[in-house]
Amino acid sequence: MERIAITGKATLEIVDGGDLRGYAMLHPETAKKLDAELGSIVVFEDPQSSFWGAAQVRINNEVPEDQIFIDTLVLEASLLMEGDMGIEVSLFNEDMVALEYVEFGLKPLKDDANTEDLVTRAAEKVESLEKLIGGRLVYPGMSFNWPELNVKVEIMNTRPSLTGKSFAKLAFEALKERTGYQFKTVGIATPFNAVLCIDTSGSMKTTDVPVQDIAHAREGLKDLAGDNPEVQAFLDRFKEGQNVSRAEAAAMAVLLYLAEKVGRGYGEKVGVITFEKDVSEMTFLNSETGEVQPFVECTGREKALGLQIISTHVVDKVEEGGTLTDMGTALIRAHEVIQAFGDPTKPIMLIMLTDGMTTSGPPPLKILKERFTDRNRLVIYSIGLGERGEIDEELMLAMAQYGNGTYRHVDNMRDLLEWYGRLASEFAIVIRGSE
Repeated sequence: MERIAITGKATLEIVDGGDLRGYAMLHPETAKKLDAELGSIVVFEDPQSSFWGAAQVRINNEVPEDQIFIDTLVLEASLLMEGDMGIEVSLFNEDMVALEYVEFGLKPLKDDANTEDLVTRAAEKVESLEKLIGGRLVYPGMSFNWPELNVKVEIMNTRPSLTGKSFAKLAFEALKERTGYQFKTVGIATPFNAVLCIDTSGSMKTTDVPVQDIAHAREGLKDLAGDNPEVQAFLDRFKEGQNVSRAEAAAMAVLLYLAEKVGRGYGEKVGVITFEKDVSEMTFLNSETGEVQPFVECTGREKALGLQIISTHVVDKVEEGGTLTDMGTALIRAHEVIQAFGDPTKPIMLIMLTDGMTTSGPPPLKILKERFTDRNRLVIYSIGLGERGEIDEELMLAMAQYGNGTYRHVDNMRDLLEWYGRLASEFAIVIRGSE
């Protein structure tokens, strides 16, 4: 990102101009001094506090020459205030940066606010955010209030990255045509249930996943497993510098996901589905009711049982697996597990991991569109494991985009565990253009 180029300067007093649609207003003579035209961009900064902001220029004869009128939201985001004097105003003389992706962080303005479905409510009310901030310039760390949702919104990450005194114009339609933009919570946890779909076809036996930099995660899982010999023996397979099979890598990723969920302490529910030519969901015994259910409740009392079942089930399924891969039926079964959760208002994450492409059963994208019609509380992440040339990445990307999520390819244990660990604790929705 290029630095701001300064041509001329003026020292002005700030006036809150109200709703100026993101603009700053200058007197013609002040604009002339800065060599600013209608539509130019100026940067305003307090040399004492280093608080700063930026806005496009509008010219108005009624603005005093020693003042700058700034849009309320832009002023709020800069942390400057009406009446601040000695503000250095400079012309920004570089080309505008086009953003490809923006991550918005959401934080409630009240301590007792309902945060459970905050991300999904944000997705439902996205048009009001677009109206509020669309067309304005954004900067690294910029934050502003979103009154309709009663939250503070922070610009968390962007692509290209905004660093230092750099900024770009927020054009929502252009963003949605590219990568999209994402909502996530800041400083609070969003409880959500999940279904993990794991490819267990014969190709998952391939031993080409390097074990590197996972000692911390492995030891954490060993501590969680306690004296369970089956889980301990499974984790001992992961030796630094050696390769494990794709199935073993997937099984450990699911274990880590479950461990993270247990650590959160919200009693979230996780279903695990394996698929090849046949599809099956893992079942777990509820220690309180004695009932068999197609998910594990992530509480401390269930953790040992869940870890043991998962670590053996996934690898054993691969040993039985054939050459076909039926993602479509896996999605049908995932939908049934979600219904069994019995939590219709709780957000749902679905993770699909495969090392290949669908070779039997119904088309996955068709099933998604038929079964997963309510996408406001849904996010889908697709993960390709192994050789990229063997994976139908176009389909995986389309599935993730339909479900407000993303696709990621991984080829080593470190990246796989890092991604699963992050997904276990972070519910975020990506907003894209309509299909």
